[in-house]
Amino acid sequence: MNISKISMRNITRQKKRSFLLGGAIAFGIFIIITIGSFTAGMTETLKENFTSIMGGHIYILGTETLESGRIVQVIGDTQDLERAINTVDELVEEYHVRSQVRMGEIIFGSKSTTLQVSGIDWEKEELLKDTLTISDGTLDNIETAGSLVIPEKVAEKLGVIPGESVLIRMDTVTGQKNVGEFTVAAIIQEQDSFSFISAGYTGMDYLNELIGLGPDEYQYLNLHLKDIAQMDAVAEKLITELEKTSLVDSGDDEDEEGEQDRRHGMMFGGGMTSASDEPWDGTKFSITNLNDIMEPVLQLVNILNIVSLALFVILMIITMVGLINTFRMVLIERTKEIGTMRAIGMHRGSIRSIFLLEALYLSLFGAAAGILLSFTTTIITGLVRFTADSALGLFLHNGRLQFITTPGSVFGVVFLLAVMTLIAVYLPARKAAKLKVVDALRAQY
Repeated sequence: MNISKISMRNITRQKKRSFLLGGAIAFGIFIIITIGSFTAGMTETLKENFTSIMGGHIYILGTETLESGRIVQVIGDTQDLERAINTVDELVEEYHVRSQVRMGEIIFGSKSTTLQVSGIDWEKEELLKDTLTISDGTLDNIETAGSLVIPEKVAEKLGVIPGESVLIRMDTVTGQKNVGEFTVAAIIQEQDSFSFISAGYTGMDYLNELIGLGPDEYQYLNLHLKDIAQMDAVAEKLITELEKTSLVDSGDDEDEEGEQDRRHGMMFGGGMTSASDEPWDGTKFSITNLNDIMEPVLQLVNILNIVSLALFVILMIITMVGLINTFRMVLIERTKEIGTMRAIGMHRGSIRSIFLLEALYLSLFGAAAGILLSFTTTIITGLVRFTADSALGLFLHNGRLQFITTPGSVFGVVFLLAVMTLIAVYLPARKAAKLKVVDALRAQY
């Protein structure tokens, strides 16, 4: 008789028991795959959104000391930097230079609010253009001096629409106050930005004039790599090359608080040095990358992964205990049946295989149900669109949560389940195979 058919038939003999065990297995698989898909999608979305916000994967900031002793953010003499980036040029897809006003005050009529303004070289930042979601206006004439892109939240506070003029009060790099006039060209959705930051964009040349930088100067150079996996290696290469000719602040010797300040400066502007720093000649460079910027957020993602794994392990242990107890009962219930099959010539190995296959099929059916339930849940959840000002803004991809389920991760979970199932049922299966024919036929249960 076919062992596989016997095992399949045995699953249906106690439908309620099989359903409860299969349901427990399905729930465990559903939890681990769903949370895994969510964290994988969250990580990928974070990388995409940070790359869009920051303009690349590696970020180089420069500071210089004026004759007055004041420290300003600027990359003026670019020769040393260009020499360094030439060593990694084949790994870079795009170079983005930017200037920035961290805490500008945008004014329209009697209303005002804060706005972070980044100066963009629009001809080179095609990636940014592609990722901006326009809700009103157009980017057709964005290269016109004074054209401004603002987020919906700012436009709603001010009551401004594309084509209208606004004023922005800002600090120059030397700490002076200045005011510039801008024309709103487009209004964008904020789902790919921070809920607590209002970020706008304008042409870098015009912004440089307002903050006191020359036409060829900039504050940041961001590198968009061809392969994001090369971030750490490229950053280390740049640090090594720049250290040959320039001062480099890599953050390796900073305490935790200083490192957080440096990251904050890289993301949102502001000095990366303290008032106690000694003056220096030339440009001091600071280099960081996407992994450094995302580290605090990824720590939360890792915690979520650990929690989901711990929950999965607990559920599997409970399920395995249930399998052991269930198949001990099965052994008792089928003792005479086992004796009959042995009497007609079935080998001990076949008896053991029937038990193992029965448990394996039950686990695989439960896993299939859990996978199907997970896929259904993630697809439906992924169709929900969140508002632009949602607190989840940074974790959204085009206004939706992104779930990423890889075949490798699913296979890994199912394989682990199968192994745990076979281990759990092996002892009852081995005991069933060792039953003596005479004793089994005499059994009364």
